[in-house]
Amino acid sequence: MTALVDMYAKCGSTLDARKGFDYLQEPDMVLWTSMIGGYVQNGENENAMNLYARMRIEGIMPNELTMASILKACSCLAALEQGKQIHACTIKHGFGLEIPIGSALSTMYAKCGSLEDGSIVFRRMPRRDIVSWNAMISGLAQNGHGNEALELFEDMQLEGTEPDYVTFVNILSACSHMGLVKRGRAYFDMMSDKFGIVPRVEHYACIVDMLGRAGKLDEAKEFIESATIDHGMCLWRILLSACRNFRNYELGAYAGEKLMELGSQESSAYVLLSSIYIALGRLEDVERVRRMMRLRGVNKEPGCSWIELKDGVHVFVVRDQMHPEIKTIREELRILSKQIKDEGYHPPDSVSANTCNDEELVAAFT
Repeated sequence: MTALVDMYAKCGSTLDARKGFDYLQEPDMVLWTSMIGGYVQNGENENAMNLYARMRIEGIMPNELTMASILKACSCLAALEQGKQIHACTIKHGFGLEIPIGSALSTMYAKCGSLEDGSIVFRRMPRRDIVSWNAMISGLAQNGHGNEALELFEDMQLEGTEPDYVTFVNILSACSHMGLVKRGRAYFDMMSDKFGIVPRVEHYACIVDMLGRAGKLDEAKEFIESATIDHGMCLWRILLSACRNFRNYELGAYAGEKLMELGSQESSAYVLLSSIYIALGRLEDVERVRRMMRLRGVNKEPGCSWIELKDGVHVFVVRDQMHPEIKTIREELRILSKQIKDEGYHPPDSVSANTCNDEELVAAFT
């Protein structure tokens, strides 16, 4: 039965795995670990957290794999406070910072933005694997410490750890955010020349993003058209966004039409292309794009955000009225939107500025 639960969980059928788990009246620690790990592997991190809480209530002693899995769930949920509590439990149960606990802890702190704690765990680990290095480099790159990320990459090589494709995604991302185009190109070439790593779509995407952020839009277009891999629509979507930011509407229209030709199902592409045609005054093309969006059944997903406060997580969806304090929140947002306008803020393009009222600003924030 334990093997069956593990099989179903690893094959993505967590409902069947849970049936097998619940069938056993007294599941052992291995079974608990398999079920928790299965939830995490399939992105059901809340279920993993709930099952771990039940495991503790029933007095089941976790092992290292259990703790590593639940720390990964905390990482995915950016649940720093829960992660700290799990860290305390690892100490209480006598687990050290060896792999996999050390890797999971450094990853959790890095992904939650607590870089100082992540660095302390990382430096104290007796042995660091590629996962640990990647987690710290990624955390530094994503939290605005690009130079430190590149320095850590050099330290990794000095210690004899060979980078993998994930490492280069993180490094190229750091170069992109810092505007280091020349250095990013050098790292891109280093992948295959020095380490024999074949660039993937993620690496090409980082280069296009890097060129787009630097305003080198024509160079980005040439790079996409010279790409030797099947990148689908990913690269054109990045270029479209960059064109909107730099108001290069003609090239943006070109990138957007490429996405339409490829049959994009992402609402953001249609919305961006529509706004570009509005800015160009091409209202017939605006209607054509919106008609195509309807025909293809593309729907715009509502924006969602959440924040962790004390022992609760507050989730907000655009135009959502479910939060118990929504009236107070919306009133504060009205005040905030007025202050923003008084400070001279205007939406990115003139069309939005003319059509966006206070209610829509509040809806956008909530």
